Amino acid sequence: MATPRIPSPADPQARVLYLTREGCHLCEDALPVVRAEADRAGTAVEVRDIDEDPQLQADWDYDVPVIIVDGTVHAKYRVDAEQLRSALRRRPWWRRLTGRA
Repeated sequence: MATPRIPSPADPQARVLYLTREGCHLCEDALPVVRAEADRAGTAVEVRDIDEDPQLQADWDYDVPVIIVDGTVHAKYRVDAEQLRSALRRRPWWRRLTGRA
């Protein structure tokens, strides 16, 4: 199996990309946690339904929800608020350089 492509958010202000699909109970449980931690960190969350993009569906079909922070897969299936908070505290060098959140 090929390594899945890690997509980037369309919104340049979003550090978190949340891959989901309709009817996913794990997705419904995790999204409020992700949004709360992103709000705490002062960043946006971009939510993307994998079933609207054939490539995303092929890459991530059995892994949702997928939480991608700064271009790196942070978690699949479930999210731990403390671990996500810690990940959002770290800012990549290019965000520090450009002054972005």
